[in-house]
Amino acid sequence: MDFINFIVAFFVSKNVRLLTAFVCWSPEDVRLISQRGVMAGLRVRVFPCTHPPADLPPYRDYREGVLLDVGCHNATHASRNRAFNLRHSWLLIDASPFNVTYVEETLSAVLVLPDGDVTWVSEDRMVDVYRVKADQPLVVTDLGMKRSQRELEGLWRSLRTTVTRRKNLHNVYLKSATIVTQPQYFKGWSDLSNRQIDTFPKLTYPILKLCGEDLNFRFNLKQVDLYGEERNGSFDGLVGQMQHEGLEVGVTSMFMRKDRWRVLHFCAETVELKGAFLFRQPSRSSVSNVFALPFSRGVWAASAAVFAGAATLLAVFGLVARRTALDPVAQRLTVLESLTYAVGTICQQGSYLCPSLWSMRLLMFCTLLASLFAFTSYSAKIVAILQAPSDALRTIDDLARSPMDLGVQETTYKRVYFAESKDPATQALYRRKLLPLGERAYLSVVDGIARVRTGLFAFQVEQSSAYDIISQTYTEREKCDLKEIKAFTLPMVAVPVRKHSGYKELLGARLRWQREVGLMDRFRRVWMSARTPCDAAQGGFVSVGLVDVLPALHALLAGVLLATMLLLVEKAHHTVMTRL
Repeated sequence: MDFINFIVAFFVSKNVRLLTAFVCWSPEDVRLISQRGVMAGLRVRVFPCTHPPADLPPYRDYREGVLLDVGCHNATHASRNRAFNLRHSWLLIDASPFNVTYVEETLSAVLVLPDGDVTWVSEDRMVDVYRVKADQPLVVTDLGMKRSQRELEGLWRSLRTTVTRRKNLHNVYLKSATIVTQPQYFKGWSDLSNRQIDTFPKLTYPILKLCGEDLNFRFNLKQVDLYGEERNGSFDGLVGQMQHEGLEVGVTSMFMRKDRWRVLHFCAETVELKGAFLFRQPSRSSVSNVFALPFSRGVWAASAAVFAGAATLLAVFGLVARRTALDPVAQRLTVLESLTYAVGTICQQGSYLCPSLWSMRLLMFCTLLASLFAFTSYSAKIVAILQAPSDALRTIDDLARSPMDLGVQETTYKRVYFAESKDPATQALYRRKLLPLGERAYLSVVDGIARVRTGLFAFQVEQSSAYDIISQTYTEREKCDLKEIKAFTLPMVAVPVRKHSGYKELLGARLRWQREVGLMDRFRRVWMSARTPCDAAQGGFVSVGLVDVLPALHALLAGVLLATMLLLVEKAHHTVMTRL
């Protein structure tokens, strides 16, 4: 068999475009495979078998082909960095007749796990090889002896996928770990009394247990208390264990963060975690002056112009009356008297003056009528504002400017996403409202939701944890008052696996199947509470409290103080003038 033509046909049938060859061939053979590879559309690079393998990048968007001549000295050391995975199509060539014992001996130190796409080709046979675990014997599948590109393409089409035909892991144990952050509250994987504590491990455990039954493997499980944060280039917690101690899978779901991608991979997403500031929408009067809201700026300006014009006309009529001596009553309408009349009319107060001139009477009547219409509309609008549902806070900017106190759920990522957010409004809120509080800003879910219920308080919380507490403690009316404002979008959570794990695609395929058939959604509904429906009636009157009329009381108090000051000034002036 012409190995050069076969090699090129093999990798072209695998739809790879980059071929890396570790061989100990003659320069003529190296030149020949390079030429024929280029003619077939392959980029070929050739290294001696003693060349150290480069570190694998986390992921690429294309597959690569790797050729290895097992007859070369120290050939199999090219797989020391777990490159035998589904991203690489390996072809191991042997110039001798097939011997399964020789294959076992050659690959005894090589980690070819179920994700691997490894084909061994001898003079007379082509087989597919892998191990279910490092200490297990090779599983050899005969592929027949196909020579041409058409035959090879037909073989791959007829062959079941790697994930499908390697579903049986023969009851092996996989090193794994899970998270229990508060062991004093842990009462088992099926305990629903504290769903807001260690939700991700409790949700993921039955999913992966079902996956283990599906693939016929078991977990060698250990417990850690932290997900893992980076410190001086190294991680602690579960991420650190997977980085340094070779754990294959984490029995939990964690955020798919960029810093974690450097030391581990993720096989499949499990749930979407939603977080938001949760609060009871305050009344309009709590965050703004309700007496300034009924009219727009244009209406306020028009009303002011009407009453100012009326006061001016009355003052002009009074001046004319004093010059012509037509009406003794009209002569008393000085500028101050006209201003007092306009202000009294705005406040629905009449005047003791009754001029004889019909023109002045008509002006005073029209001013009182305009005041009546304005006052009626103003009063009705205030009642409507007080009775209507409030939408005073709708954005992060509104929340930052409001008098509400803020808090954040006590989690491992409590500061990270505020600090990393690029939204100017979120950054402003964090610096203005949360940073000055220090550790006092971070509360447990129970304490934070209790404060939301009793006062002007907004709590950044995972929605599933919050609604679990709300469904147990809030009344129906209180549930209807709840509003949400999202400060940032949380990353997806997924099941972590060892970097370049040999089980990543196998686990990922079965977890995606669980999501497609609804099993994952069932576990999500068990462990993550959705927003409770609002069943309370929305009708009825809203009682008015002191806070609703507080601006009016402030105005009254200011008027009393000003009147007292003017009284004292007048008394002093009278005393001085009497003594003179």
